[in-house]
Amino acid sequence: MDASLYYVATFREILHFTTLHKYDNIIIIEESSETESGDVDPIKGEDGNEQRNHNDMYGSTMYKWTGDNENLFYFKIVLFVIILIITIVNGVIGRKKNRMIALYWLRSCKDIFLEQFAKLGNDNSFLLEKSYDQYDFNCTGRKNCNYYYVNLRLSKRQCIWRYYIFNYFLKQNDNMHIVINYEKLDKNILCVYKKYQKKQIECRFPNINKYTKIMNKKDLKKIYEIKADSSEIVDLILSGKIMNFLNFYDKFINYICITDIPLYDYEEHINDKKNENKKSEKHKFCFLNFIIPKNADDLRTLINFSIYMIDACYCIELSEKVREHVKKLRSIIEKEDLRKKQELKEIQEKKKAKKLQEEKERIDKMSAEQQRKYEEKKQKKSLKKMKKIKIIKM
Repeated sequence: MDASLYYVATFREILHFTTLHKYDNIIIIEESSETESGDVDPIKGEDGNEQRNHNDMYGSTMYKWTGDNENLFYFKIVLFVIILIITIVNGVIGRKKNRMIALYWLRSCKDIFLEQFAKLGNDNSFLLEKSYDQYDFNCTGRKNCNYYYVNLRLSKRQCIWRYYIFNYFLKQNDNMHIVINYEKLDKNILCVYKKYQKKQIECRFPNINKYTKIMNKKDLKKIYEIKADSSEIVDLILSGKIMNFLNFYDKFINYICITDIPLYDYEEHINDKKNENKKSEKHKFCFLNFIIPKNADDLRTLINFSIYMIDACYCIELSEKVREHVKKLRSIIEKEDLRKKQELKEIQEKKKAKKLQEEKERIDKMSAEQQRKYEEKKQKKSLKKMKKIKIIKM
């Protein structure tokens, strides 16, 4: 009995010591700067820390959202809104301004077109707005031309960057690009342009250097440069009224180009399989590019000159000697182009054959399982291509 009481007493002392040691550990672990000044409830300690951690996370999130400087953050938002409003307002005003210029152009010249052509514009309107800065006008039903087309290329007033900043370094004008298509036009290429427009001409007519060379004209102002395939066409066109116009209205003229063959690569590609006669029948043009004057009388003069060019170009008659010379020159150029195309085609075919041979050798080295996987992969790739083609066609 005494022994059992002794063991019970000993067990109670051990349990009491363990419990005290446990609470000591809890108090040490949960101890913080906040609890030193007051009493700590060990049971509520964990809940308090969780709440405090939640508040710290919330505050950290708010801190990241506004940044280091809250005032700067809101200033950026206000600045962005102001820029957005200015951009929208400028776009509306710029479009309205361009529309007013297009209407000014039409109202100034409408009576000339009504007098010269049977049909103006389409069924809905005279001018077609392609974009905020481009307008199209076309008319048909006149002797000596198939159609007369005008593209008004106005300054991009709706764009702050292009009109107010880029325009400060490189002056942009409101231009009108006139295209006259003929049923009949003698074999000739003539291009008269301002010297500073040389790069634009080479971009606009990439093949002009192949068929022409630089010519001189004594009475023409030195600000112009002439490219033609014969001196006779220069003497025929650049005389009398046309010469006087080029010298007197030089501030409004960018370039004039007359051609009976395509001067762009894409048109040559389209007509590649057709013979020369069919090719030349489709392409007989006079291109005129003018700056739109602010004075209505000057604008009417430019339009009247473009109408005059319809008959002037249609009536060009070259001598048989010049025709044969031009024909021979073009034949040499076309043969050279054909030779280059064939050489390029042969090089491409060789590369393709080499690639197929290398692929075949690589497949032969593969195991049966690898070949099967390779064929499956190739088939999936071809199916994807077929799907893309179908989507494009639809």
